[in-house]
Amino acid sequence: MNNSIPQNIRQRMQIAIKNGNKTEQQRLWHEYSGQQGFSNEWVMAARLGEPGYTDEQAHMVACLFGRC
Repeated sequence: MNNSIPQNIRQRMQIAIKNGNKTEQQRLWHEYSGQQGFSNEWVMAARLGEPGYTDEQAHMVACLFGRC
């Protein structure tokens, strides 16, 4: 998981993934996207590719949505 994600969210996300709790995963991504100033659509678009993005890749996705 990307190290730019705050530790508390990262830990809770890992637990949600381990438990297969999709609702909690979605809620945590929504929380993180709000902290970063990104819309939930941006987060969903990034998550569709699954494996974690590098900072460079995340920046590129942000630019696609006019957030860079």
